[in-house]
Amino acid sequence: MDYELYHDESLEGGYWHGMLLVPVLNKQEFSDLLQKARNTTRFFHKLGIKNVDSRGRIYDCASAWSQIGIACLRSKQGKEKLSVFLGKEKGKPIVADVDLLGMKFILFRERDSHKELNGYRDYASKVETTFRFGLKGGLHFLGSDENPISITKIHFDGHEHYQREIDKARIVNRIYGLREYCHIADSPDLIDQRRSDHNDPQSQDYEDCQFLQLTDILIGCFRTALGYRTRDIHFLLSLPIKKWLLSRYNQGYARMKPSRWFNSFVLSQCYLKGNGEWKFERVERKSNEEEQLALPFL
Repeated sequence: MDYELYHDESLEGGYWHGMLLVPVLNKQEFSDLLQKARNTTRFFHKLGIKNVDSRGRIYDCASAWSQIGIACLRSKQGKEKLSVFLGKEKGKPIVADVDLLGMKFILFRERDSHKELNGYRDYASKVETTFRFGLKGGLHFLGSDENPISITKIHFDGHEHYQREIDKARIVNRIYGLREYCHIADSPDLIDQRRSDHNDPQSQDYEDCQFLQLTDILIGCFRTALGYRTRDIHFLLSLPIKKWLLSRYNQGYARMKPSRWFNSFVLSQCYLKGNGEWKFERVERKSNEEEQLALPFL
C-alpha cells in the first residue's frame, strides 16, 4: 500500500521523531475527519501540543484530533465500533463512530538528544541519521510480505531550524538492507519541507499541514503517556493513548497481538554507547504511575 509520511519532532526528554503514515487511498477521508473536528470546535488556527495550556477550543480540538488519530491507527475493526469526541455544541459533547483504519505511527527517540554524536558535519546530519534509523526499523516492524509499505512522499515541518534543507540522499541512499516489502520512492520531489501553518501561503498544501499538525499532537500525547510530561493538561490528552494503546503494549507482544492496534504503531529508541556502538531498544515508561484504565474514552 502507498503511504505519505509526515514527520515532526519533540525535544523534551530526548529527541523524539514522530512519523505518521497516511494511506494515500483514503487521505482525503482522513482529512475530512480532522476538518469535522475543527468545524465542531470552531478552532481554525495552527494546532500544536505546545499551544494546549488550558481548557477551551484549542484543548477540545486537540482532544478530538488525538482520538481521531488513535481510532484511525487501528489495523482492524474489532467487534465494537469506536466512538470519538468531535467537540461540543451548547456544552454537550458530540461523538461519532470512526470506521477508517490503516494509519501507522512510528515514535523513535534518540535518548541523548544527539549530544553524544561527534564527527557529523552539522546538526541536520545528526537528525537525518536518526530519522533514517527510526524509519527503517519502523517500516520493518509495521510492514510484512502480506502488507507491504511504499512511501511515496515525505513531509517535514520546515527546515529552517536545521539551518539547511533536508538532504534526500542522506536518507534514501543510506538506508541499507531495507526489506523487500518496504519501498521508498526516489523521485526528485520526494521531500516537501515547507512549514505546516495552513494560514501561511508559503506553507504546504492545506491537507498536508493538517497531518503535520496531527503528528505534533500524537508525539506529545505518546511522550506524555510514556512519562515525559511537560504540562498537566497534556496528561488529560494522553489518557486515550494510555487506555487503548499502551495498556497492552506494556504487557508485551503476546497481549498486543489480539489488539485492534496490532502492528499499527511502534515505539523505540537508540543511544550511542561508550564504545561508539549504537544500542536499540523499545521505549519503556519513565515512571511507575498507575494506569487509569477505568477512565472513559471521552
